[in-house]
Amino acid sequence: MTTSIKGERLREMRENQKVSQRELARMCGIGDVLIYRYENGVSDPSLRNLVTIAEKLGVSIDYLVGLSDHPKGQAGDKEIEAEESYLLDTLRRDGWSGVIRLGADRLSK
Repeated sequence: MTTSIKGERLREMRENQKVSQRELARMCGIGDVLIYRYENGVSDPSLRNLVTIAEKLGVSIDYLVGLSDHPKGQAGDKEIEAEESYLLDTLRRDGWSGVIRLGADRLSK
């Protein structure tokens, strides 16, 4: 199964992070030429590759395929506030123990 991707969005996100096509391909465990092909509309990534690319670039799949204009995705009708985003990043990076530490730090201030 393949999914159509907006190549210009992929290129923009990759370049914003100062990552070459080759580096992104290696980060994702895919062939060097595939990122070029995705960015230039020559081929579309498999769902598995799309998920990996989105994770490595820290963007939503919806953004890469053009369903959303928000690189980080949407939380319903409301944008995620910076503090909420930080909390979510902490949960993803450090798990619940990180969230508990973050909460304890915030309460002690």
